Amino acid sequence: MAKGDGSITEVKKPDGTSYAPKHWKVRIDLGTNPITGKRDVVSRNIKGTKSDACKLRDQLKADLECGLSANADKMTFAEFAEQWQQARETAAEISKTRLRRERTIVEDMCSYIGGIKLRDITAQTIEGLYMKMRWDKTEEKGKCSGTTMNMIHKLLKQILSRAVDYDLILRNPAEKVKAPRCDTPDRRSLTTAEARRLLATIDEAENEAYASRDAIEERQEKRGDTSERSYLRGLSSIGNVMAARIGLATGMRRGEVLGLTWGHISFARGTIRVTQSVTTYGEVKEPKTEAGKRVIAVDEKTIEHLRRWKQFQREELAILSLEQTRDTPVCCNDKGGLIAPTNFSRWWRSFTKAHGFEGLKFHELRHTQATQLVAGGMDMKTVQHRLGHASATLTMNLYAHALPENDAQAAQLIGSLFSETPSEQARQEGALRVAV
Repeated sequence: MAKGDGSITEVKKPDGTSYAPKHWKVRIDLGTNPITGKRDVVSRNIKGTKSDACKLRDQLKADLECGLSANADKMTFAEFAEQWQQARETAAEISKTRLRRERTIVEDMCSYIGGIKLRDITAQTIEGLYMKMRWDKTEEKGKCSGTTMNMIHKLLKQILSRAVDYDLILRNPAEKVKAPRCDTPDRRSLTTAEARRLLATIDEAENEAYASRDAIEERQEKRGDTSERSYLRGLSSIGNVMAARIGLATGMRRGEVLGLTWGHISFARGTIRVTQSVTTYGEVKEPKTEAGKRVIAVDEKTIEHLRRWKQFQREELAILSLEQTRDTPVCCNDKGGLIAPTNFSRWWRSFTKAHGFEGLKFHELRHTQATQLVAGGMDMKTVQHRLGHASATLTMNLYAHALPENDAQAAQLIGSLFSETPSEQARQEGALRVAV
């Protein structure tokens, strides 16, 4: 709280003459700091007339009377955004992947409004920012999705909300701006026939990967090469195929599949325990929610394939003088370690393109899992659990799609109901009364 009217003093040159334009020092006394026991003073310098200095003093006093911080008039968006980002990184409560994504977005925003003072950012400023960013991204990349702009809006709103908490601005201007609408992507779900064909393709690819790996080892033996090796070419091919098999059988996320170790597999119970995930940057982290930690039942055929692979992998890793343990990745690379998500995605694109599934995203195996289970009559709670969702509503809205074959049956049913004659309806109603 300001004490008194504040002071305005002209700052002169060493020789006692005035600057042109004149320089002024504005000081506002905030009183004694209860912690340090010293006087807190807000001081600002300004060039111009004394009237300009008076306006600055009045503005500072008004800000302080409203409860704003003493630095509210100086802080730029870039300065505060950097503080906000550093605080989030220091808290270590958010994954490094998300922090990197946020920093990229913040740096992008700062290239437009970084030099603007927080107090000068208005709803109109933000709308202009979105328009300019959308235009530039479209010019650069040919498109700018609504989902991207929505993400930018949410992050900007968070930053400015924290600025309100710190008394740097009175209200959040982003709250007055309508959030850009997220794009609703066309989510593909395999039909029953397509899913069966994909599984048959995976079976074939797995056998070929085993045969290829054996052939590589045979050639190694024929050459008499007994030198120590640090990797086994072709081992990751089997690991990739196994990841595809697990994804189709369980609907698990890419990161969850690649994060599986043998300690997560129970052959006796026929289950997979999901407790961790691998990020795009290769970091292992826990699921975002408690619902993400789950135990999933797996069909017998998949369990048999996993059992065969575990034995094969154990023998292969021994060549590298590595021991297979509970912590060994189920889907391993050529060195027996975790498969990088980006490497798997590259393999998946090549695999699907080569076998007539071009454009199929690995995540769409999740859509397929939910859709097939719902269409087969499985209760929504079980589907929700398998996918690791916190609510069944999310499962239904995101992943449950109508199957063409079921839609055709529905059409036949409704057609037969509407085309029945009154006598046929009466007979059916009579039969129902007798049954009751």
